[in-house]
Amino acid sequence: MSTNPTNQYRGIFGIPATPFNEDETLDVRSLESVLDFSVENGCHGIVMPVMASEYQSLTDQERRKIFDVTTKIVNGRVPTVAGVTGVSNIHSIELAKYAQGAGFNSLIAMPPHSMKPSTQEVEKFFTQLNEAVEIPIWIQNHSAGAPLTAFQLVELCQNIENVSYVKEETVFAGQLTTSLLEQDNHAVKGVMGGMGCKFLIAEYNRGMCGNMPASHYGDIHSKIWNLLEQGDEKGAREIHTRMAPLNNFESLYGTRAFKEILYRRGVITSPMTRSPGKTYLDKYDLRELETLISSIDDLMTWKA
Repeated sequence: MSTNPTNQYRGIFGIPATPFNEDETLDVRSLESVLDFSVENGCHGIVMPVMASEYQSLTDQERRKIFDVTTKIVNGRVPTVAGVTGVSNIHSIELAKYAQGAGFNSLIAMPPHSMKPSTQEVEKFFTQLNEAVEIPIWIQNHSAGAPLTAFQLVELCQNIENVSYVKEETVFAGQLTTSLLEQDNHAVKGVMGGMGCKFLIAEYNRGMCGNMPASHYGDIHSKIWNLLEQGDEKGAREIHTRMAPLNNFESLYGTRAFKEILYRRGVITSPMTRSPGKTYLDKYDLRELETLISSIDDLMTWKA
């Protein structure tokens, strides 16, 4: 299994939600707030904008605005990862160039998948992306996109200079990661998980270097990670177990749940989400969420 390089990105790389006003326009003031919150609550890095940020509902102008605001607010306090998944190779490349110019430290992308790409097209995409920028590139390996095997991921990292990290979130992410790490010759600098840190401890024990969850519980998730790094798996498991009911709730409602929690924590002014995929919470959902949040109040160290 690969050893960890000293300059490896590690920890909880939080994904801030993209805040919208009630009329669904971009709320820049709340965007600044959620970015500050995500850094101050302990996240070890910031990823923006990706799936938990509703990237698919954003215009290119809004994505560029988000790139600019992110680097301005984060201001070098933690590493930044720009989400540049697009509808075509040139779309992603243009976003990647802009993000690099805005000061991002690395990029993350799924291959364009509006039409399922062939293996050759996936390789061409990452080759072209590599040629367009000079910063590290993460492969987002997601079941909703064009999922790759462990062998394919290793091959891309070995053959393309800047492609060096993986965010692994296919169905059996842990097993695929173990296979990847067992066959890698250090071309893969690190693998992070997703799925809201549901499997964070198991991922850590497999040798993964972190997780990219939505950042509404960045203080709690970073606490779990820090305990693992300190060798206190028992303490980490106690907190992780307490988060299970909230993980279940989020599995149903996704971004709407993330935003409701950020709203209740005083971080954003509205939990509004955009179409497509708009969801709502009814009075029973809100009552249940209130109960669940109350059960972990002592774990939330960041206060508005």
